[in-house]
Amino acid sequence: MLAVIAAAASLPEPFTRTNIIDGRDDRDSILVLGPALGLAPEEIDRIRHVFGYVGCLSPSPSIGSGTLFVADDQVLTAGHIFFEPSGGMRSNCFFRAQTPDADRIDILLDAGSVRFGGAPPRPGSNDDYAIVRLARPITGHQAFPVETTNRVAAGDRLIVVTAHPVGMEHVDKQVPVVQPCEVRRVPISSGSTNFFRTDCDASGASSGGMHLSRVDGRLVFRGITISTGPWRDPSLDGAACDERGGSVTTALGTDGGILAAALGLAGR
Repeated sequence: MLAVIAAAASLPEPFTRTNIIDGRDDRDSILVLGPALGLAPEEIDRIRHVFGYVGCLSPSPSIGSGTLFVADDQVLTAGHIFFEPSGGMRSNCFFRAQTPDADRIDILLDAGSVRFGGAPPRPGSNDDYAIVRLARPITGHQAFPVETTNRVAAGDRLIVVTAHPVGMEHVDKQVPVVQPCEVRRVPISSGSTNFFRTDCDASGASSGGMHLSRVDGRLVFRGITISTGPWRDPSLDGAACDERGGSVTTALGTDGGILAAALGLAGR
């Protein structure tokens, strides 16, 4: 049975959650790795405008990543970012895109402005997602589309984008971190949401990271990082991808129940 943990960075060192899979850490600045991953300058610019930090400040801080989803005033991220370990809801939450001129935008948390998979969700589970409305839209840049015809499959190549995960302190905080990785397995889901296992590297604050892939030449939004392997263990640092051993990362697919919830929030 795979033991998974939430990848949010609400805990300081030495309690950092990390999982580097298949040798070395493949993550770096989108400005460094983006061209080698096939990202055109306009695609990098688009990512930086629609993707960024999601965080809550009270009563305890929690931070991860989020992305515009379906509408220009909706963000998809990991649900556990919004809840205390006790189950109580956090407040004073915000989104900030990763461009030098981006403002912090408040997240609305009234019942009519959110769709949580669970309240609270079980971290790392199929209900660990949140679609939240922004206090004002982000205009001029469209959310990445969801591919519903060509379903995600084992072997699919991914470009994963994260706002500022632990271990990437050398990257400017206004610049997203990216990595190449691969879908390893797509289990059959018994819930409303779909999920898949990857060999993507993850550490604290990786939650909500955006999984992109190319379908017929266009970038599509495949999923978000939800959980990764066990507490830091030297024997697992760089270990081969192994679900039973915990050397694996899990993403929730942006299709199925998540897409339906986002369309409902947008009134579509």
